Amino acid sequence: MPDPSQFNTDRTYPGRWTITFSNPPINMFVPTTIVELGALMTDLEADPSVKVVVFQSANPDFFIAHLDVSKAAERPEVLGLWRDFVLRLSSTPVVSIAKIRGRTRGIGNEFVLACDMRFASRQSALCLRSGGRTTMTRIPSPTDRRPGFLNSAPT
Repeated sequence: MPDPSQFNTDRTYPGRWTITFSNPPINMFVPTTIVELGALMTDLEADPSVKVVVFQSANPDFFIAHLDVSKAAERPEVLGLWRDFVLRLSSTPVVSIAKIRGRTRGIGNEFVLACDMRFASRQSALCLRSGGRTTMTRIPSPTDRRPGFLNSAPT
């Protein structure tokens, strides 16, 4: 993984990881962000003790700004890694939670939709992209698969 990492993983509580994203000034995704997420996902899948993972931002104004497309164009292979990460996150047995503060847009929206649950503060804004196509339009929401498990409601 690149140094310094854009992610801090808090494993203080058994069974729960809290992963904090920080890429100042606006939490923009770059190719190394996607590579690091893939490595985090591999670690998560390898640890059977983890039951819940919470994703949050160190920046109160931005959860995830968007993908830096100019840097992504220099490393087009990361877009395949991104799709792989989203599919892995949306299908893992670990319950994933997006704890959203600030703005999220573009790839950030895809990220939060891949999570099982999303909680947003009143200062949050989920900005929809105009035009283009997102990965998540082809993936069913994991939230639809787990309502009985997560809230004990009959299915």
